Amino acid sequence: MADPAGGDLSPFPRSGRWYRGNVHGHTTESDGTFTPAEYAAWYREHGYDFVSVTDHWKRTDMSAFVDARFAWIPGVELDGRGAPGRVHHVLGLGVDSLPPRKAAATLRRTVEAIRSRGGLAVVAHPYWSGQSATDLLAAGPAAAIEVYNGTCDARWGKGLAAVQWDELLQRGRMVWALASDDAHHRPDQGDDLGKAWVMVRAEALTAPTLLQAIAAGHFYGSTGPRIDGLQVVRAESGDQGPLASVQCSPCLRVNFVCDAFLGRTVHAAAGELLTEATLRLHPAASYLRVECVDEAGRTAWTMPVALGGRGLR
Repeated sequence: MADPAGGDLSPFPRSGRWYRGNVHGHTTESDGTFTPAEYAAWYREHGYDFVSVTDHWKRTDMSAFVDARFAWIPGVELDGRGAPGRVHHVLGLGVDSLPPRKAAATLRRTVEAIRSRGGLAVVAHPYWSGQSATDLLAAGPAAAIEVYNGTCDARWGKGLAAVQWDELLQRGRMVWALASDDAHHRPDQGDDLGKAWVMVRAEALTAPTLLQAIAAGHFYGSTGPRIDGLQVVRAESGDQGPLASVQCSPCLRVNFVCDAFLGRTVHAAAGELLTEATLRLHPAASYLRVECVDEAGRTAWTMPVALGGRGLR
């Protein structure tokens, strides 16, 4: 993020390039139907630059499929059960080893086990798992949650966790949010391939560089639209909020999402589409995230920007 002292709160770095990836998916090494080779081939053939295979309790080696044009981030999905009827699944992106299964006794312990092994902890599909913002706050400092999960949407209609995300942000937890397939490739249970992805702004197509960019929030998630840039400039006058501008592929509306009712939606004129939207934000807003929604109802989500307002407190 740019130096707030200069007034520029824009979240994307000006150098590097965009890389498309899926960071949640499964192979025959756990409960998927693709072999690791088939998994890598599908994503590569469909225009992806990198993947992370997150088999359950298995750090599946995909190094054989890596070259200068296709990268692999080591990953795993750790799942556990707490109280009766409660489950938690957490992705470990970049982990160097696996913990014992008893380490996943609670959501918090699972997050801590991933962080202690050098990984980014991402709480998977919180809506499907029945997790509230209170549950997620108690989990400690996870790097991210999944705002959208393709297979949970296709199979259960519980793929979107924007409400939990906003509740966390309103309580001061500046957490990122990923969009992913959670691919299992079970066509009879709903297509979950190529449904959601992340676009990462990074200096190079390598696992360490991609992980560093994700940890810094230099990415956005999408089920279709493209986001070309987001600029947030602090106002010179204290009685005005920052000015936010987003550039995107043609969309019907752009949602500037802030604390509760402090944000606003910019709509395209009748018969037209937006490729840019600008809004003067409310001076009390403590955070901003932007959603770009296209004609098909597909969405792209920027990462949140801390604005410094007092919120609704």
